Amino acid sequence: MKTLYQSSIEVILAGQAESGAYVASPTFSQYRACWMRDGALIAYSMDCAGQHASATRFFQWANRTLQRHQARIDHVLDLFERHQPLTDSDYLPTRFTLDGELVPGKWGDFQLDGYGTWLWALGAHIEQTGDTAFYTECRTSVEYVCRYLSALWQQPNYDCWEENPEQIHMATLAAVYGGLMAVHRLDPTLNTEPIAAKICEYVLHNGINRIVGTADQHFVKYIGNPAVDSSLLWLAVPYSLVTVDDPLFTQTLTAIERDLHHTDSGVYRYRADVYYGGGEWLLLTAWLGWVYAVKGEPDKARKLLRWIQAQTDTDGLLPEQTSEHLLAPEHFESWVALWGNVAKPLLWSHAMVLILYHALQLKDDSQ
Repeated sequence: MKTLYQSSIEVILAGQAESGAYVASPTFSQYRACWMRDGALIAYSMDCAGQHASATRFFQWANRTLQRHQARIDHVLDLFERHQPLTDSDYLPTRFTLDGELVPGKWGDFQLDGYGTWLWALGAHIEQTGDTAFYTECRTSVEYVCRYLSALWQQPNYDCWEENPEQIHMATLAAVYGGLMAVHRLDPTLNTEPIAAKICEYVLHNGINRIVGTADQHFVKYIGNPAVDSSLLWLAVPYSLVTVDDPLFTQTLTAIERDLHHTDSGVYRYRADVYYGGGEWLLLTAWLGWVYAVKGEPDKARKLLRWIQAQTDTDGLLPEQTSEHLLAPEHFESWVALWGNVAKPLLWSHAMVLILYHALQLKDDSQ
């Protein structure tokens, strides 16, 4: 019988197009495209699994795609610098066809987290493979993306769930920070550290729930919303805007555990979630496990991994979310009627399994 680790590699390889792009889900009608965020994390997971050729093919696809759309970046930056109004269709899209073209229709396209994640994952890829010549091949695209992020990071944009476009999201800023710092380590000549420092300062000044007279001081989803979102895990792992031992992150983690981690099972996105009834997301459960592994709490991480393994079907496939403990069950059937059953397989779910395995192995090797 195949292990989940083995089947996850196979699912991801099967979901990689000839172009190098990773499809978000091959069987779900709305996910038959490549998100820059999902794809970058999937590529990172393949690097973690030693599948460097697969990861390289994705980064080659991303480089070609960004080169194809450089004129769009020039256009956006020109409008921005002249203080001209921008529409959602002006920005770089959050997803592309598997051939690197624009996807027809509207899908909350102005998202910055995917491009920060791409920079971060590319930096990790170069570090793991030592292929500095490949970085030289991608440098022009890297420079363009850095200019794009450096100019627009304070613009409200969609969060990683394609929601709340009128807000500035702390998880998004963490991804941008992580990407710019990865470039700083890789290529200091691009001078990305000053902007990264400004982003960090902004988050630490604006992104914290501070209630006078209480000890509940934690990072927030966005300004004006005191609730936590599981994507706030990103602030420490992997983007390192703060450390896992930072008191504010510790209190944020406590709030996520209290509000979003269902006892003995999975992790929700946020309490008000109604998408497919608001189920427990496997990729976020693995992400919490990743945090535990980094914190030196492998037993907690392995408990979450066992729960994820229990969600695998007989074909070794993982869904996007489960439906056993829904936050808003009255909304479940309407989503099924609209788009069909919950996405399965979701390549991002399988990717996070590989990342969690890798994180646990690193922790074991260090002891």
